[in-house]
Amino acid sequence: MKSVAGIECFTLGIAMLAYLYINPVYWLIAGASLLFWGRFAAWVAADLENLRKQSDLLWKSVVLATLAVTLLIWIVIPNFFVSFLINLAVGAGVIAWYWRTRVQELGPGGHLFRAMFSRLDRLQQSREAKKSADQMTLHYLTGSGGMLKLPATDDPLYGSVILADQLLLQAMEHRAQIVELMPVAQAYDLKFSVDGVGFPQTGLQRSNAEPIVQGLKTLARLSLEERRRPQKGSFIVKDEVGNRIAWTVQSSGSTSGERVVLTANEKDSWRLGVDQLGLTSEQLEFVRTESLQKYGLTIVTAPKHMGRTTTLYSILSTCDAFTNSIQTLEYEPKVELESVTVNRFDPQATEVSFAKMLHSITLKDPNVLLVAGCPDAATADLVARFSSEEHRVLLGMHAPDALTALDHWRRFVSAGDLAAKNLRLIIAQRLVRLLCPTCKVAYQPDAGTLAKLNLPMGRDLHCFKANTQPIQDEKGRPVKCPDCGGLGYRGRTGIYELLAVNDDVRAAIAAGKTIEEIRTIARKNNMMLLVESGIRKFAMGLTSIQEVLRVCAAEKQPQQKSAAKAPAPQKQK
Repeated sequence: MKSVAGIECFTLGIAMLAYLYINPVYWLIAGASLLFWGRFAAWVAADLENLRKQSDLLWKSVVLATLAVTLLIWIVIPNFFVSFLINLAVGAGVIAWYWRTRVQELGPGGHLFRAMFSRLDRLQQSREAKKSADQMTLHYLTGSGGMLKLPATDDPLYGSVILADQLLLQAMEHRAQIVELMPVAQAYDLKFSVDGVGFPQTGLQRSNAEPIVQGLKTLARLSLEERRRPQKGSFIVKDEVGNRIAWTVQSSGSTSGERVVLTANEKDSWRLGVDQLGLTSEQLEFVRTESLQKYGLTIVTAPKHMGRTTTLYSILSTCDAFTNSIQTLEYEPKVELESVTVNRFDPQATEVSFAKMLHSITLKDPNVLLVAGCPDAATADLVARFSSEEHRVLLGMHAPDALTALDHWRRFVSAGDLAAKNLRLIIAQRLVRLLCPTCKVAYQPDAGTLAKLNLPMGRDLHCFKANTQPIQDEKGRPVKCPDCGGLGYRGRTGIYELLAVNDDVRAAIAAGKTIEEIRTIARKNNMMLLVESGIRKFAMGLTSIQEVLRVCAAEKQPQQKSAAKAPAPQKQK
């Protein structure tokens, strides 16, 4: 009987062990635990790149040894619950050790859950990007507001339009106002211009860039076959939020390939009132007073892309187009103005010069005349003679400041008294970037800086500078500023230098005085220089002193040359 009982107990023990080792539920849990640890070991191996102070070999050995110990415990200890609790304690200890090590080296950002969730977010974003890679992200409209007809999905051009769509989305995320695709050697350079400053992007291979060019030309309804002659088209983009941007597309050929330039909301940039230009209150009052005059010459001067055309249009808009006959002569008219006759001069045309075309316009006797440039002495003489009684002329010139523009003007005109007779005002300008109101940083300049800028010491100035560091969100994580994208600036305004040509200045011009002598007279009449106008905006907290000095430092060489004595005045012919 005892032997039978022993056999029964042995058999029961074998059955229990078999049940423990064969029970699929237990082994399923054990397998899941081992799989989890294997995934954790793989993640640690990849994450060790972020821990520069730790030994890769040490931690890889630790997680692999833990995996081996866990497997051994499952096999050696037959009691499932005991082995599970032991393995849980071993695994949790290793995880806590690695967690503590990660936080010590990386700080609060090293918490394990934050790292894992961040990776999950990146994976989700990657999946969404891959899913939308072959889908249109933006909506495209015609100039009239209707939906733009796009190529069908089976059309070979559809892929090109998709690539163009992705480029436009990238440009809008960067707040780019100008996008340039320029062929160089076997690649394309890509540049975004934001608030007048260019930011080169990663270059594109021709195999990627040329389809984008085709897609942009398709959206702008340009001829795909024409690759050399300049073309111009446009389309409107609407994003998911409903924001609209009108893109102007210009393509032209070169020896390297086809160049494409996109400009955002081009027409809107030329339509600003005089009170929106950035003039000081004193300057604005003076310009408005001069705008009421029925005769005389106003010169607007600035380097290229510094707002000269916008200012000319703004002053022109103060003239009543219904009671005055208004004409313009421009190289490339930017906007269509109601009741204004626009004349375009083509530099490629050889049969007529700029001066001859201007002469034919003056024969029509307009009350107000806008002339975009002054390429030669013949043009200057025509403008000087025409800006007499009952004729008001706005003239654009390319010069770094008002006094240099005056020097150029009187050198063009045949006689000093003719150059001075009808000249009333010279406006020089620059465009400065405005500090981002969301992330700009307040500071108090030191005494040396205040002295250099001729600002009073001991005065509470509202001085700010651009923020170059990431800001923190509500959870303390570093992020780019949502308003400026981390650039520190958003938008632009003008700084101005006004040379009022009163009797004293007019007499000095007619007498052939040097520019330095005329400068002395103008300064006695309280003329504010460009840099002083910029410093005033800096003291108001609108821009940074670095930005003022950046734009005012341009083109110093012509200014130095302008100090030479003017030629002796000649008799008027």
